[in-house]
Amino acid sequence: MKGFGSTNNQKKINNLTNLTNEQIVSLGIKYHSQGNISLAIKYYQHCIENNINEERVFSNYGIILRNLDKLHEAETILKKYISVNPSSVVTHNNLSGILKELGRYKEAETILKKSLEIDPNNANSLYNFGCLMIDLRNYKEAELIFRKSISLNQNNSEAYLNLGIVMRNLGQLDEAFIYISKALKIKPNNALGFLNKGIVYRELKEYKLAIECFYKAYEIESVLPAIKYEILTCKGLICDWNHIPEIDNWVKNLGLSGESVNPLNFFLYDDNPLNHLKRSKRFFNQHHKRKELKIISPKNRKIRIGYFSADFKVNHPLMNLFPSIITSHDRNKFEIYIYSFTPNEDKFTNILKNLANVFKDIKNLSENQTIKTVREDDLDIAVDLMGYTSNSRTYIFSNRVAPIQVNYLGYPGTMGSKIYDYILGDEILIPKKFEKFYTEKVMKLSNFFPPNLPASEDFFEKVTREEFNIPNNAFVFTCFNHNKKITKREFDIWMRLLNEVQDSVLWLQKSNDFSIVNLKKEAVKRNINPKRLIFANKLKSLKRHLARYSLGDLGLDTFNYNGHTTTSDALNSGLPVLTKIGKSFSARVSASILNSINLNEFITTNEKAYEDKALYFARNRVELNKTKNLLHSLKKDSSLSNAKEYTKDLEKIYLEIISSKD
Repeated sequence: MKGFGSTNNQKKINNLTNLTNEQIVSLGIKYHSQGNISLAIKYYQHCIENNINEERVFSNYGIILRNLDKLHEAETILKKYISVNPSSVVTHNNLSGILKELGRYKEAETILKKSLEIDPNNANSLYNFGCLMIDLRNYKEAELIFRKSISLNQNNSEAYLNLGIVMRNLGQLDEAFIYISKALKIKPNNALGFLNKGIVYRELKEYKLAIECFYKAYEIESVLPAIKYEILTCKGLICDWNHIPEIDNWVKNLGLSGESVNPLNFFLYDDNPLNHLKRSKRFFNQHHKRKELKIISPKNRKIRIGYFSADFKVNHPLMNLFPSIITSHDRNKFEIYIYSFTPNEDKFTNILKNLANVFKDIKNLSENQTIKTVREDDLDIAVDLMGYTSNSRTYIFSNRVAPIQVNYLGYPGTMGSKIYDYILGDEILIPKKFEKFYTEKVMKLSNFFPPNLPASEDFFEKVTREEFNIPNNAFVFTCFNHNKKITKREFDIWMRLLNEVQDSVLWLQKSNDFSIVNLKKEAVKRNINPKRLIFANKLKSLKRHLARYSLGDLGLDTFNYNGHTTTSDALNSGLPVLTKIGKSFSARVSASILNSINLNEFITTNEKAYEDKALYFARNRVELNKTKNLLHSLKKDSSLSNAKEYTKDLEKIYLEIISSKD
């Protein structure tokens, strides 16, 4: 590509006196199509400076500026053309795309509505408007718009694909599958089509079919980060460690440059807080950045705390932790608002309805409706309990709905944006030397992890090993963390422990059938009888689930992504947990919990120490039983159970950050 100052280019651009306006425009388009961007720019600028108000000039020049990341210049150019030709549908569409990239979604929506006023049946405008509605999580309206767009142009595979994405987000997976399949019929080599078909399969828990689709997408477009991310994610879910050669490089590089990916699953693979920070920043800026509005809350009233989550439902770990906090809040000082976007409400959701001062179900609201609803409540502090986890609504916070916004509990890391003012942790989770890896200001509780469920004896059921097919005389190594948290590093150690400790078994949580098959195969590869791996089914009874922890002898933690609630559950049920402390938030949670009850001898700093300590406890059961007895005595009076003291500490933090804002 020749530079702007090229002599040859200058000669060409100066010799225009005998050319018509149409010829000049055509030359600009010609050089643009040939990839001579610098010369195309010269022609387009000449046209604009000489009032050649040609739609193609402004549109193409806007595209060039957009590709050069000169978004504000592109905005100015396109608005200039609209001022002289307000009926240009193409320019309105291009401008809306620029505004969307700038995070000015409301303005983008206004521009697209204007485009549809000019031409209500423009299939392209409808398509773009539908895409914007997806970005704004207004899926109901997006569905209607894409259906209309398709009725006008039944050969637009992208419209079918996006309608499929909409139906997936509405929980209608069968319909999603139909429309994505139609998109692939029209355009068989559509990588995004196979990607989204794979995502539908993943949500249906058909993991092998999902991986097949992701690999098809990868064959078509191997550079697309989202495809690599889904392959990593899905293979992790089923403990498939037979990687294609490129995967190790994906773990090292994905999300750190180019197109961003959700940073959440990289906690599983990468214990590097700097990389987590970089991935989070890129993800937020590319997907969630909005134009921020300054908010000031009224004074001289009770402090309003808003908690936001899609996880207020039965069998979610959050519900083991959160109700005791809500119950313990001082209602003389605080009013508690709960905003639920839980897909399917149940009896646990109803518990919170009765505990909160105000409970609002916002799951069916669009982005604009949600923001309006929350802002009208005049919150003092908005607390995000989800981060980038599944079904989260980060846009609520990126729009700023309270003068103070807090990242707490549900997401083990930084959100990568200063729109979140604070993150809550403790000295173990985020030591002073690691605070630089967080965009939020770090506020430290005495102990980060909340108390877990009632500590009374009558809460726990009596169970026996026979009920769960565990040999009576076996030493039971136990890990109920999700199978996706297991990597080859832990598993190698666990298999060596089984080899060293006769009559020992490994008791794991059953996450899915595929992971069981793969983990048993991995055991065979390491010369361990797969029958020594025992898998615990999910139980409907929470009491029985907690009670069975007591049947284990030693809990074994995963490295990069520790047990969080599972570690708390184990300790609360009398099972000691051995962990290896890492650098990232997700790799330090178990250490934080153990430190809170002074069981620091169960915190190791490297893999060898972890293995040696596990072997030591397996061979010194008397000492291990002393710890079990200690845990039993702690049930009624420790950080594991004292919700009132924990909530007082949390409220102290809230008061401190409010005071700092005044």
